[in-house]
This record gives sequence, C-alpha cells and structure tokens, in this order.
Amino acid sequence: MDASIRTVIALHGVSNGILATSIGDLTDQSAKARSRGGAGPSIAWTIGHLCHYKIKMLALLGQPRENPFTTQFEHTPASDGSDYPSLSDLAASLAALNEDVRAALASSGDRLEAPMPGAGPHDEKSILDTILFLTWHEAYHIGAIGAIRRDQGRKGIAELVRESSATSSREPSIASSARG
Repeated sequence: MDASIRTVIALHGVSNGILATSIGDLTDQSAKARSRGGAGPSIAWTIGHLCHYKIKMLALLGQPRENPFTTQFEHTPASDGSDYPSLSDLAASLAALNEDVRAALASSGDRLEAPMPGAGPHDEKSILDTILFLTWHEAYHIGAIGAIRRDQGRKGIAELVRESSATSSREPSIASSARG
C-alpha cells in the first residue's frame, strides 16, 4: 500500500477519534441546537452530512450502497432536527462508515488513480483527488462542530482532546496509525 494512502487512512482514524471526543458530552437537544442564532447548522446536521459523504466515498471506492442521509443532509439546509436520527445513532453510523472507508482505502489499489466518473465536487480529475478533497471537507466540518460547541458555551475541541490525552493513551498516534 502506498504511504500516502496510509496517511489518508490515518487521518480518517484521527478525525473519527476527535469527533467522538467532541460529542461525548452532548445530548440530543444540544446536538440539534442550530448555530448562528438558529439560522445555521447543528452538530447533528453536520454529522449526518459527514455520513452522507462517507457513503459517497465508499461508492467512489467501488463499494456503493443505499444512502439514507442524502435527503436530509446533502443539499438540504439544517432544520430544527426533530426528524433527525438521535445523536447516538448518527455517531454510530459515522463510526461504522469511517471503518468501512478506511478498509476500502486500504484495498483500493489502482482504483484511486482512475478518472472521476463525472465531475468531482470541485472539478477533481481522479478518484484520489476527490477522496483528498472529501477528507479535507470532513476536517473542515469537524472544525465547524468545534465552533458550534464554543457558541454553545462549551469547551473547544482542542481543550477536550488535550484533556482526553492527559487521561488516556487508548488512541494510537497519527504516526503509528500511518505506519500501518
């Protein structure tokens, strides 16, 4: 496996761990509270949006499946969240999809160099280009979750991660994840 793919796989592992840490103290109500005075997305909407794009990645990697997140989370603006899955269900879906993406990346072989079947979200030319964009997209939205947390008067993600690191050494480091 190419070293760059190991790095992308590791980034998905790190993002998943950071996201899990960032939602550990939330309730369904706080996760569904919309940002920007009720006009912006919620944490729950953001997680559903990430689930949608994990399934899009899996399709690009040759593992298509039904996407139950498309209607609510692709191009539909956030709502009050009353019809969203629970936070625990969204988190479980994202964690499972994350493992599927990591496994698909590990077995992707030459598929990543194939041209995009149609235009990528930002006119990417290869599947790898789109996977890299979607990996960045995920990190961007995890940062947005941090901003929503702060807007709610909660600790920021960096503070939570530092606290978690001080009390636990369960999660592998980025470097050890990248090595395989």
